[in-house]
Amino acid sequence: MEEHCIIGGSTLLSKGLGFYLKNFESINVSLIDSEEVGQKSQAHWENIDFLWIDLPSEIKKALGFCQQMLKSHPKIKILVFCDNKDPKIIKSLLKSGVKGYLLPHCNIKNINSALRQLDKGRIFIDPDLSQILSNGLLDIDPVKSKNISLTKREKQILLLIIDEYTTQEIANKLFISFCTVETHRLHLIQKMGVRNTAGLVREAFSRNIYQKSMNSMIF
Repeated sequence: MEEHCIIGGSTLLSKGLGFYLKNFESINVSLIDSEEVGQKSQAHWENIDFLWIDLPSEIKKALGFCQQMLKSHPKIKILVFCDNKDPKIIKSLLKSGVKGYLLPHCNIKNINSALRQLDKGRIFIDPDLSQILSNGLLDIDPVKSKNISLTKREKQILLLIIDEYTTQEIANKLFISFCTVETHRLHLIQKMGVRNTAGLVREAFSRNIYQKSMNSMIF
């Protein structure tokens, strides 16, 4: 039985999420108000598998809480709901170990997608943020560290990975073999200095590669 805990129990979002998760026989759900968090003992969090946080406006305070929680309980998968679209904030939360970043108005499809991605060891970023980035509505700082040179094919595959296409779906879309896609994925991981697909997504956003690729690629 998976243990899910939702922080922000008095909000409509939290109550709605709790009601939805309780439909799954394999999930046990508990809701707590933000004010009650400090009253919980360390033992309370030991059996929690997924921690959903209806993120308050005090981003720094919430970031500190996530960092401390993951330091004490590294196996917990944290997902946050936040309407802040500042890429610096998103990057800070992801770097702290947060696995899912969802907008408060997200739908059930996104909730299910987030759960699937986390089960696969990947991070989840609300698709609406991807659209905003592709439209250039977020002011992301240019890369200040080493530049990464990607081929046209690598950019195509990176964009499809971010859009949650599977290896086989990418192969079918680009008319190349499954093995070729995996080879490009490996090259991307090596070039960007990450360990897995989740790292690719994180680096693509943090280095502004995603937006640059969207602006220059035509499938």
